[in-house]
Amino acid sequence: MIVSASFVVVVAAIAVASPFDGASLNASCRSFVYNGPAGGHLLAFREAKAAFAAEDLCFVEQVSALPSPSLLYYPKHDASAARTCLLPGLPPVQAFSGLMTADSIVHFVNRHAHTFRALGGSLQPISATVHRLESELYTVDAPECESVDASEMTEAHFRAQVLGNKPLIIRNAATKAMLSSKWSTQSLLERIGTNDVHVKVSPNGNFEGCEPLAWWEGADVPIPAFVEAHLESPDTVLVRPAATNMPFADFVRRLHEAQASPTSYYLEYLSLTTYAPELLSDIPSYAWADFLQLHVQNLWFGDGKSVGKLHFDAFENIMVMVAGAKEFVLYDPSDNTRFYEGHIREAKYRLHNGDTFTRDDLMESTSMVNSPVDIDAPDLQRYPRFAAARPMTCKIHQGDALYLPSFWWHEVRSSPAEDDPRNVAVNFWYTPVYTKDFPCSTCPLQYNPDYLHLLEAVAPKDEL
Repeated sequence: MIVSASFVVVVAAIAVASPFDGASLNASCRSFVYNGPAGGHLLAFREAKAAFAAEDLCFVEQVSALPSPSLLYYPKHDASAARTCLLPGLPPVQAFSGLMTADSIVHFVNRHAHTFRALGGSLQPISATVHRLESELYTVDAPECESVDASEMTEAHFRAQVLGNKPLIIRNAATKAMLSSKWSTQSLLERIGTNDVHVKVSPNGNFEGCEPLAWWEGADVPIPAFVEAHLESPDTVLVRPAATNMPFADFVRRLHEAQASPTSYYLEYLSLTTYAPELLSDIPSYAWADFLQLHVQNLWFGDGKSVGKLHFDAFENIMVMVAGAKEFVLYDPSDNTRFYEGHIREAKYRLHNGDTFTRDDLMESTSMVNSPVDIDAPDLQRYPRFAAARPMTCKIHQGDALYLPSFWWHEVRSSPAEDDPRNVAVNFWYTPVYTKDFPCSTCPLQYNPDYLHLLEAVAPKDEL
């Protein structure tokens, strides 16, 4: 499963408990809606609204008899920008909490709209630093990633990579425990063999790739017109692997039994905290990355035959190789029209008796983070803008780590260790430093206000 990758398109939306019906909501801008009585709170809302007169934002007043006011933020939800564009009605909202004053409302708006206004309308000094960073984000200018030895890595060096949105290989980044017999397959069987794990299975080694809708049972069943109108490639599906739960020992047995066949068994995005907490004490803690907000630590364990097809993740990522190698083909997110970012209908293989796959599970959901482009054989007549995409290849081996910035497009090709037909890695996902609306092929990366404290080290004193 890709976190934040899917959006259900046929189920009913859950309505916000509010008399606001959206009639006054501008779908193409970020909207802030006040709903409540006239009086001091409404005046505070209007004072805060005045601070954003120069911004492309929408403010809506809904004066009502509600005893307590509410303030809701609605993201853009037009066809090009909103992840909710496949459902009629309103998009998901963020609700204001706390004491409603003009200052607190300005803070709420800045946080969600990625603006830097002070009460009164002036720009906060730090906005100049943010806009400079956003204008100088790295774009691919070399065929391979830069690298540095972990012994030479500092917080300042890594912070510069992160603020520049630039990939980096860190050599010798694994712990001794991860490279020792403690992480041999036999030792892992002894430590977590009885743990249930969530296993993905592909008939051909491709994970989350696209193929023609016509290959799938039920392809001729019509879908709602408003759904089809917003699909990036209506005749294409994003194929999820079959999935099942089993003890780790059974997974290893099946992985070895399938070694000579095209079938590929894989643990991907497997939360260590949830499925294998026994291994957490072995993995590294990078002091130079402590300024990032850790989201999850995942285990990846496969046969070395897997290919994770072209996609992006909405997280900062550090991936550490334990066994085998992974080759990342990277593309920067400066122009996502090259990758035809958008909603792609999903399908999922069904696995029968452990060795037979059927294409009969067309899902009522879409992928929002995958590309329909096959980078090995791109159809440039259908996807001509991909011709302008310049790749960067970054290969990591046992003990290496790759820093992959949020929203970078990547395809990942695994290969097995020489002494054991397995590919093992651990990755760390962090809250993104730069974020964006998605799916939206024209939306730029914007600095995440959660990380404003990082700018103290790079901003001129007069901008702090």
